Formats: sequence, structure tokens, C-alpha cells
Amino acid sequence: MGLIGEKLEIDFVISTGDNFYEDGLTGEDDPAFLDSFTSIYTAPSLQKQWYNVLGNHDYRGDVEAQLSPVLTRKDSRWLCSRSFILDAEIAEFVFVDTTPFVDEYFQDPGDSTYDWRGVYQRKEYLSDLLK
Repeated sequence: MGLIGEKLEIDFVISTGDNFYEDGLTGEDDPAFLDSFTSIYTAPSLQKQWYNVLGNHDYRGDVEAQLSPVLTRKDSRWLCSRSFILDAEIAEFVFVDTTPFVDEYFQDPGDSTYDWRGVYQRKEYLSDLLK
């Protein structure tokens, strides 16, 4: 990842969820933050702002820990929010935590209906791209 970041001369990194696989974080002091983020993404090209949203695996742990400013104080690259807009001059990126929208689906997928349009989860989007 560091080599690609260097080759592309990236300005920032986007993480679309499942930040701490398999079960998110247990709290703000979970060593997984340092072990799976700070100590892993050490390449000079990755010392940029990281824009993160939550994924379904993050909900298996302490969601509030990932949203906490405590993690940003531990590693200033970390920014995680439920939803936000990033204006990157040539494009605007809209980040939306879609997991709460599909909670009902996870409980009983056969009876789920939705009255919203235009939100697409990362997994399905990527699956459609690869078809």
C-alpha cells in the first residue's frame, strides 16, 4: 500500500469501513488501534490524513471508540465520523455510515423494505463493479 501511495503521490487515504477486522475495537485503549493502524501503515506516503467510516465489522465492537477524538490524539492521521463530506477540489466525497440503515436487514432480510434511494454499500458496489 505504501508503494502505491508513493507512486500515485496521494494526498489522503479513504477507508470505507471494517477498519479493525474481525470485531472492531473494544474501547479507546484497545491495542488493536496501534497494532492494526499506527504500526502497520508506516510508509512515508501513508503519513497523510485518513478519512474513515464504519463498516459492519466495526459494529461488532465499541463503535464510539472509533469515533472518539482520543484516537485522533493517539494518531493525528485518524479521522472517523458517521457521515461527512470531503471537498478535495476536483471531487467531493460523501461518506455515509450505511450500517444503521441495514440493521433490519441483518435481523430478518426477507421482510426488509426501504423508502430511501441512492445509498449503496461498499460491498455490493464492489461486487457489481467486478461482474
